[in-house]
Amino acid sequence: MAHRCQAPGHVEGELDERIVGFYERLRARFPDHPPYPDPDDCPWMSMPLDVGIDHVFMCLSFSERSHPATTLIAELATEYELTLWDPQDGSAHRPVTAPSRQDVEAWWRDLLDGRCSREETFDRVRPWVEDPPDAVEDPITMMGLQQLHGFALTVDGRAGHLHDDQEVRAGFEQWLTHGTRFDADPAGWRRDRYRQALLAVLRDQGRQHARTLAKRMVAADWLSTEDAEQILRSQH
Repeated sequence: MAHRCQAPGHVEGELDERIVGFYERLRARFPDHPPYPDPDDCPWMSMPLDVGIDHVFMCLSFSERSHPATTLIAELATEYELTLWDPQDGSAHRPVTAPSRQDVEAWWRDLLDGRCSREETFDRVRPWVEDPPDAVEDPITMMGLQQLHGFALTVDGRAGHLHDDQEVRAGFEQWLTHGTRFDADPAGWRRDRYRQALLAVLRDQGRQHARTLAKRMVAADWLSTEDAEQILRSQH
């Protein structure tokens, strides 16, 4: 794709329907033909845009006025399943939409019902756990992705997976319960999670590490001073 965009001539043929949709909606918001937009609002450094059968080449302004166009480009590329290429650093990526909690629940049921293997499930969730392109805002969704990712783990020298099928099913039920609790009281759910994390550090790493973490949690307003002190006193 990069080679074709840089070439002086382009391959002839019918425009890809995805390119047509992308270009028409982009130029409807940010025209690249007369009548031109106000210069203060125009995101383009050169017009008209270079459109080929399988690409749209855009030269964006370096100023802030290009930001709205950049946002729309990413949204349209996601919708039309197009790859974005940056000639400055040679990178290419395909924007994707973050999975919803309903997506994660469906993936988990696919695993439980045998429609997807652990390895296939791992491939589904890996982009969102190992190198997420965007933050997954819902903590329950992120929790589910992380758990599904872990179910493909194996143990060296031992046949089978680290988590057996019974643990996978139990984990699913617990995850659903977490979702119900979070929806009923998000602040209370988060508070309980931070309390559990601090208790785990106190138990596994000792009081000094726990006190350091407690100070950070209080400073970030994740826990109250009273909650932190109560936990730190709990194993005297």
